[in-house]
Amino acid sequence: MKRSDIPTPYLMIKAITNSEWDCCDFAIIFISEDWKKEQQKRLENIKPFSDDYMLISMMYCDQSITFFKDDNEICPDSTDLLEDRIWSFVELNEETRGKLSVPENRITYQVFHVLTNGFGYYQAVGKHTSEEFWTAKFPLEKLIKNNTNLTN
Repeated sequence: MKRSDIPTPYLMIKAITNSEWDCCDFAIIFISEDWKKEQQKRLENIKPFSDDYMLISMMYCDQSITFFKDDNEICPDSTDLLEDRIWSFVELNEETRGKLSVPENRITYQVFHVLTNGFGYYQAVGKHTSEEFWTAKFPLEKLIKNNTNLTN
């Protein structure tokens, strides 16, 4: 796995958990053309409410994400891979993805929050512990357009 300056189907993003015993360092979002279309619809859904300062976000069920933790083999330090960025496209194949270390929690209830400012983030919950996992916020408009100048 390595960072890519051009868009790929895989977005690596910083992630954290509130667990006292589990670990979560990053997440991988699978960005397909369908995902982009769905996010565009969601941005359009929230746009009429963007002036409502009391509205924080719209929440959607979304299974396009997997949470991971740093390990000693495939991804020893996600911070180094991201090079001080919050998110970056990565080159990744299914074999490598299958070898990445996941948190101990069985993660369920994955929710995607679309914010009124055009950003979004994922949130998930451990099935038996109710501990939370979430990603950093990221700009949806940048990701749904085929823009090769993607700095954050």
